[in-house]
Amino acid sequence: MDTQQRRRQLNRQRNGHGAKVTAHYGSRQICIPMDRETYDDIWRDSTKVRSLLETMIAVHPEIFPAGIEEGFTLTGSLPGSQKLPGICLRQIRIQGIAYTLRPSFVMPYFTGITEEFEKPLLLLSYGVPCWLVTQLFGHNDMFWYRQVERLGRNSLVGTTICVADSLPQHLAADEHHAHWQGQKGYIATIASQGCLLGVALTDEADQAHLQEAYGVFAEEARELASDYQPQTVNTDGWWATQNAFKALFASIVPVLCFLHGFLKVRDRCYKDHDLHERIWNVYHSLDIRMFDQRMKAFRKWFEKQTWSSSVHAMTAKLWKRSSQYRIAYQQAGCYRTSNQVDRLMNRMTRYLYAGRGLHGHLASSELRLRGWALLNNFRAFARRAATSREFQSPAHRLNKKRYHENWLQNLMIAASLAGKKRT
Repeated sequence: MDTQQRRRQLNRQRNGHGAKVTAHYGSRQICIPMDRETYDDIWRDSTKVRSLLETMIAVHPEIFPAGIEEGFTLTGSLPGSQKLPGICLRQIRIQGIAYTLRPSFVMPYFTGITEEFEKPLLLLSYGVPCWLVTQLFGHNDMFWYRQVERLGRNSLVGTTICVADSLPQHLAADEHHAHWQGQKGYIATIASQGCLLGVALTDEADQAHLQEAYGVFAEEARELASDYQPQTVNTDGWWATQNAFKALFASIVPVLCFLHGFLKVRDRCYKDHDLHERIWNVYHSLDIRMFDQRMKAFRKWFEKQTWSSSVHAMTAKLWKRSSQYRIAYQQAGCYRTSNQVDRLMNRMTRYLYAGRGLHGHLASSELRLRGWALLNNFRAFARRAATSREFQSPAHRLNKKRYHENWLQNLMIAASLAGKKRT
């Protein structure tokens, strides 16, 4: 007889709002920027280590626990690693609490060094199957599977954003329909400024389940800023999504996605480009007054034409929802379409298709999705011929923080304290 699968209760705990949040692992391990040469030079010398830490605390205080400015004590080195000979961690005490120091060139759990993992993890972020990565770089399939899954234990918001001042005021959210253990699952996805900030798996798309799933993002964001209240969220109009965000953020303003309204019309008349252009002409209005004028003119033109009943029904919804589309002009900087999240969910679609859906329990499947999201946020942008980029990755562009030139070491450092920051 098959044993019953353990689900979300395995590694989640309820908070005061009724939502469940991810349990963070490794939250007392501090990852500091350091290459192997510097490690060999100073790691055994407490005076040099202290000097380095004092400099980093002044420059990058967000990767250290709160209260470290008041002083800390170096309490020696831990036993050397059997997996990586010659490498060991140091222990530090801050206000009586013990933390460990790990150099950024060492992967968590001493599984290897970042130089060996950079290319394999880059391939995995693009959906390359684990068996192929095994053939190219050794180990075994489950080894690489677990590397991605372990990344998902870090706070997705805290690792990506790092500092409270970079928390976005405008979000885009949608549910990705996924094939999960032969059934339908929903991946509650939140994006902003090119980064995935929320990825939570649930088996229903009603308000209660979506509030729990989106509540993971809310909890992680409030670890950075306890009073965090985003200004707007762009959604496709699904009532449960909007109600879930209103329950989690009292002052948030849902913005209806104009793109979804257009697509419903386009799917019923692919070749009528004149109609398509007129709809987008309404969208490109500069203010509410122009929007009202163009919508009125569009409706007048539309009613003089001959259309099928399906086209007429879908187009009629555009002007029936005019009051909802007008809200976007009152919220400067908001996302008026769901492109911000749709483009990232397109990558998710390819990633899930490559693996033929999700096959694990809820906890492991969600951790793998969260790990994949972090890889997408931190992997370096594709190179452009004769073009230099100002930012290394989407996460760098969002928070303006880059700790190391190597993208994987940058991710390791940002995940210091498992992404649970000092505030």
